[in-house]
Amino acid sequence: MRPKIFLTGKLGQVGYELFQMLSPLADVWAVDIQDVDFSDALELEHFVRNLEPIDLIVHPAAFTAVDLAEEQPDLARAVNTIASQVLAEEAAQRNIPIIYYSTDYVFDGRRSFDSFYTENDPTSPLSVYGLTKCDGETVIRSICKKHCILRLCWVYGLRGNNFFRTMLRLYHQGKTPNVVYDQIGAPTWSRIIAVTTTIIILKIFNGFCSEHSEFPWGTYHLSAGGAASWHDFATEIFVAMNQQTGQNMELPHPVSSAEYPVKATRPQNSQLDNSLLYTTFGLKLPDWKTQLAWCLEVVNS
Repeated sequence: MRPKIFLTGKLGQVGYELFQMLSPLADVWAVDIQDVDFSDALELEHFVRNLEPIDLIVHPAAFTAVDLAEEQPDLARAVNTIASQVLAEEAAQRNIPIIYYSTDYVFDGRRSFDSFYTENDPTSPLSVYGLTKCDGETVIRSICKKHCILRLCWVYGLRGNNFFRTMLRLYHQGKTPNVVYDQIGAPTWSRIIAVTTTIIILKIFNGFCSEHSEFPWGTYHLSAGGAASWHDFATEIFVAMNQQTGQNMELPHPVSSAEYPVKATRPQNSQLDNSLLYTTFGLKLPDWKTQLAWCLEVVNS
């Protein structure tokens, strides 16, 4: 019998890719804001309690507008924290697992650029978005033992509002942007996140073979290999597009964070240590340049 999965955020960057990956393997009940209001805890609770059966909850839906969250903290908390609590309670009541997606923004990023954050490092978010996602982690852990929290970094994809699509739009408009050079992370393609998650889900359903007596529930970092600044990422996009189009567009200009003020403070060092993901599941994501090349192949195909 095919497993039954409840998937949130089906129209989002990660949720859309997850739906494509999981649908051939399971019966997926996928929803988005058009189906249920994630800011309304009672509506969400009523909706999910009337779904039968469910074997797994996969929860990428989130309020991800980082700067807007500073203006709408209650809405960000409702979606990122309280909705996650509702789903964790439902998972615990049914004794089923929940997969929750978090973010590098749970860290303050004040470490030197030669260090990476591990899953055991203390969190200290600088923004409303980071705080509400961090609180989402806390409620998931405290309520549902069978949880897998996946912290992501600099997610981009072919859908929605993201840095990658913004750079492509500016390139095609003939505009050269100013891009921050003093924030470091690992741009990670949403499709690779979905592929990696699918492998973990298969391990959940098919049995986890290792020295562990049960599935190793917990928190894992899941980001691309290597490191880049936002300026590095933008430059790589423009260079690749110049090669693809034969144009000679001027490359992005580097600016400091101080020269590019935004409402929400970002971590300067968003580098995540992915070694636990590898030692536990044998999974190692390609480096960010490889992922970008693959994504651009899809865009240009």
